[in-house]
Amino acid sequence: MHLLHAPVISLSAGYRYTDTTNGFRAYSRKLLTDPRMAVFRPIFTGYEFHYYLSIRSANLKFKVKEIPVTRTYPKGQPTPTKISPVKGNLGVIKTLFKAALGHYNP
Repeated sequence: MHLLHAPVISLSAGYRYTDTTNGFRAYSRKLLTDPRMAVFRPIFTGYEFHYYLSIRSANLKFKVKEIPVTRTYPKGQPTPTKISPVKGNLGVIKTLFKAALGHYNP
């Protein structure tokens, strides 16, 4: 997923992201209240919002900056995830491409 996710979002955003699957984010009030973003819409029910913000904020020339973080998981245990291996990942890919193609733009 990491090998597909970052390139697709980077290409559609016009900004080279290195980690697009990590949900640790910060956004300015200016970005979230900008009417061109229109963040308060019922279309955002899952991961759409996460992908949309990454793409649209860069498209609208808001300042984007990545700060590296490290995730550490307990050794000898499966990586915790809420995404099912097949159905969940297919849903993520579908949502990713919809966001990349501008489906969630106002």
